[in-house]
Amino acid sequence: MKKFIGIMAIALMGFFVFLGFGGAATGPAPVDRTGFQLLDRLVIVLVKSVAPGGDSATLDQSIFRLAKDLKSAREAKRVDDLFAVRYSRLLSAVLQAAIKDPEVLFWPMYRFNMVDFIEERTGQMPDWKDLLFMVNDHGGSGVGLGAVSDAVMSEVVSLHIHLENFDRRPEILKTYLEKGMQGVGAEKKGDR
Repeated sequence: MKKFIGIMAIALMGFFVFLGFGGAATGPAPVDRTGFQLLDRLVIVLVKSVAPGGDSATLDQSIFRLAKDLKSAREAKRVDDLFAVRYSRLLSAVLQAAIKDPEVLFWPMYRFNMVDFIEERTGQMPDWKDLLFMVNDHGGSGVGLGAVSDAVMSEVVSLHIHLENFDRRPEILKTYLEKGMQGVGAEKKGDR
C-alpha cells in the first residue's frame, strides 16, 4: 500500500508539473521578433551607457521606455508571460545597479535581491565587501553596471534561448515526463 501511495504521489506530481508547464507553453507563441528586439535594444542601451563618452544620464529613460514597450507587447500577446516577467526583472536589476542614491537610502532595500540575482545568473555569490565598496565608493550610485554585467548578459542569453525554444517546450516536457514515468515503472518492477 505504501508503494502504491508513493507511485500515485509521483504520478500526481507529474500531472501537476505537466499542467504547470503546459499552461505556460500554450500561451501565445512569439509570432514576431518582438522578444528578440527587446533583448537587442536592452544590450544597445547598456553598451551606449557605459561606453566612453556614453550618456548614462539617459539610462533611466531608456529602461522605462523598454518597460513600457514590454507592457504593450505583453498586452498584445507578442511575448509570453514568462518572458515578460523575466525581462521585467532584468530591467529592474539594471535600473537598480545604476540608481542614483547619494545617501545610500535604497541599498538596504534591494541589496539582497541584487545579490540573489547575481548569484542565480552567474552561479557565484558576489563578495559583500566588493559590493559595499562599489556602493559607497560611487557615492551611492548602486552596485554599478559592471558588477551585474555578467548576470545581465547571462539572463539575456537565457531569454534568447527561451524564445528560440518556445515552440519545443511541450515536446521537451513530454520527454521528461515519459522518462519520469519509466523511472517509476522501473522502481515498481524492482520492488516485486
